[in-house]
Amino acid sequence: RLQAILQGFGNYKSCAELSAAGAGPAQDKDKGRDNDGVFDGLVRAKGTLWIASAHAYPVDFHAAGRYVELNPYEMPYLAAVPTEEWNEEDEERYNDLVCSGEWHDINGDRSSVAVFIGVHLDKGRMNKALEDALLTDAELAGGVEAWKQWEDPFFGGEYLELAADNQGEEEEEEEEEDEEEKDEEAKQPPTKAA
Repeated sequence: RLQAILQGFGNYKSCAELSAAGAGPAQDKDKGRDNDGVFDGLVRAKGTLWIASAHAYPVDFHAAGRYVELNPYEMPYLAAVPTEEWNEEDEERYNDLVCSGEWHDINGDRSSVAVFIGVHLDKGRMNKALEDALLTDAELAGGVEAWKQWEDPFFGGEYLELAADNQGEEEEEEEEEDEEEKDEEAKQPPTKAA
């Protein structure tokens, strides 16, 4: 559903017509695009999205014209990291999120925030289209196990769950630092004992 919405972005002709006409629907809509003109007049959009197929990672979202980019962040959602693996920074971040009301009891720090910039945008229709792209209550209740069965048109399922290599990332960095120190020590000339 999100993919269908994204295909409706970037109708510059409608933006120019809307600007010249002062308002109202643009004429001569692009053919072959299933957006019903909802995003006519949209010039740019950006934000961070929580996508079911990337449940463990926030997705950086940018759109300019028909160019749409979705890139998962390197850092996963804090809620995707088992609490026993949290470090001091994670604990502090969690406390800040709870204090600011940004931590959800079930979804943790997962959320979507987006900004849409354009000319004579129909906010009501845009909100409706975006809400229609959300998971239904039944789909949400199915959880990650159900979502694994769905086709992932964006990332091929790579970001649905926390990557195993990210879970031990800090330990790997510490091991690399230890190896570098040993290499440096090995390069030092031997010292004489007194």
